Amino acid sequence: MPHIPNEWLDAVVYLYPTEEDARRGARAGATAFIVNVPAEDARLPRNVAHHYVVTNVHAIDGRASLAVRINLLAGGFDVLTIPSTAWVTHPNGDDLAAASLPFDPARHRHAAVNRSMMLTQELRDHWGFSPGDEVFFIGRYVDHEGKAHNVPTVRSGIVSAFPAEPISQRPGRDHDQETILVEARSLSGYSGSPVFITPSPYIDKSPEPGGPPIVRGVTGGPCFLLGIDWGHHSWREPVRDRLTGRPLSDGSFVSGNSGMMLVVPATKLISLLDTQQLVEIRQAAEQLIVQPAVEGEEA
Repeated sequence: MPHIPNEWLDAVVYLYPTEEDARRGARAGATAFIVNVPAEDARLPRNVAHHYVVTNVHAIDGRASLAVRINLLAGGFDVLTIPSTAWVTHPNGDDLAAASLPFDPARHRHAAVNRSMMLTQELRDHWGFSPGDEVFFIGRYVDHEGKAHNVPTVRSGIVSAFPAEPISQRPGRDHDQETILVEARSLSGYSGSPVFITPSPYIDKSPEPGGPPIVRGVTGGPCFLLGIDWGHHSWREPVRDRLTGRPLSDGSFVSGNSGMMLVVPATKLISLLDTQQLVEIRQAAEQLIVQPAVEGEEA
């Protein structure tokens, strides 16, 4: 696995149903992370960007508002409340939602996943990503999440399958979600976690007939956002009679974690950020910044 800078942990925030839950560190909730989209108006400085908090739709469904817990530069944490009306969901029903993050860069400890890090088909083809490549994800381990401040945890795995075929989200949501399969131990609480992928070393044929193979690798190479964790595949094991070993006739079963994480492709996040609603909001915000400067120059 590549070295993961501590700053990347600051891109992850925690979600709770209420502010009270956030302050006492209740077990309920999920993970979210911060992304930024550079401003497009050429009159603005290059470092101006729009910041969003991103999570799954199923993490916010049915709630009047959601509490976002974010670390403070001075230590401890702050709680920001985002009403349900502020969240923009994917127009095609994909399990993604984004909202503008009302944070203060001078007070809140933060980092962000830049849009340029999101894995497109072109980037995947260029780097030759395929099953077996390493991934890691950063999220909220609800049984040891940190009480005085957020302590995101890192887990790792490999890509198992890249088809991004639809997987039913029933009964929770009536949607078949295009999904990348990743062998990694996701659990409840990690929903909404950013999942990253890095190029793995590979063996190339020798340029000379009969010569030794060449092992190529990427040391400190690029890292891309593969997608967003939306859950884990469960398997069903029938409950068996303890004497005969046969499954009970009533169909009883126990559910277990298959170790297969389900990931919404990053391309879905790109299309969410490019929806007309969010584009128009960004354009209006940029105009508010540019207009006073233009009027000052004219005066």
